[in-house]
Amino acid sequence: MEATADDWRKEIVEYLKDPSKKINRKIRFQAIKCVLLEGDLYYWTIDGVLLKCIDKEEEKVLMGEIHERVCGSHQSAYKMKWVIRRNEYFWPTMLEDCFTYYRGCQECQKFGSVQRVPASAMNPIIKPWPFRGWGIDLIGQIYPPSSKNHKFILVATDYFTKWVEVIPLENVTSKEMIEFFKEHIIYQFGIPQTITIRVLCLRQINLRNLLLEWGLNC
Repeated sequence: MEATADDWRKEIVEYLKDPSKKINRKIRFQAIKCVLLEGDLYYWTIDGVLLKCIDKEEEKVLMGEIHERVCGSHQSAYKMKWVIRRNEYFWPTMLEDCFTYYRGCQECQKFGSVQRVPASAMNPIIKPWPFRGWGIDLIGQIYPPSSKNHKFILVATDYFTKWVEVIPLENVTSKEMIEFFKEHIIYQFGIPQTITIRVLCLRQINLRNLLLEWGLNC
């Protein structure tokens, strides 16, 4: 094996050929897990399997073959690493290099699944005391409805304790919303500091006026 100056295997091979040579601790630790066989460097796994160590040029060819050529199916970086080890090859920065190659693949960028992430950073809502802030959300319309013709589920979650209050609804009206607030939140836990209504259809005029009368921020 002929190792160039920038080859990560060079110092390990030199140490294995001459263990009395002074070398830094990191290289000595890496060499413990390696062995020289017929001039080639192999990495010894915990299972006793020998993986052939390769240089940068061979790494690029191997990743290209596994990801997009005859053997490839444009798999993720973790699957690429698994396939490389399965074929008994190794280098120290295998996972990082697989991520770099995977993210730079033009076909994956064009035809891969769209990553649905928020356009801006999400701001967590922090409350210093239980039942000071509630989030209100609506599930539905549910099809088919229940035996009692319930089509919606109204959910209120306390931000601090994650306590949940839930009721089924046939229809979403201001009257039912106000009754839910009174019976399941106000009468049980007191008037909260804030209520966050997540669904536009729940932001009805009568309900907002009632919340403002109680001095709530919504």
